Amino acid sequence: MAYIGCALFGLFFLVMTAQSNGSLHDHMTQTLSWINGWSPFSYIIILLMLVSGIVAMRTMLTWPEQEQPEDPMAQLRHETAGVPED
Repeated sequence: MAYIGCALFGLFFLVMTAQSNGSLHDHMTQTLSWINGWSPFSYIIILLMLVSGIVAMRTMLTWPEQEQPEDPMAQLRHETAGVPED
């Protein structure tokens, strides 16, 4: 989540600069022309990126929880609790 905040913070200042307005438009135009120029392959790449994110989220949500091992000192405390000390 912190990376998203950092990215938005950087994009905010990029958009604020006067020179970036033209360059952002140029980059968007180049990106859209590339997507349309390589249409079957670019759509497959975009689809793979979206599906891989969904699969990763699904894997993380359904991953079994790790069982915490029992504290070995707890066994010692139970064993020595009934023994009186000299």
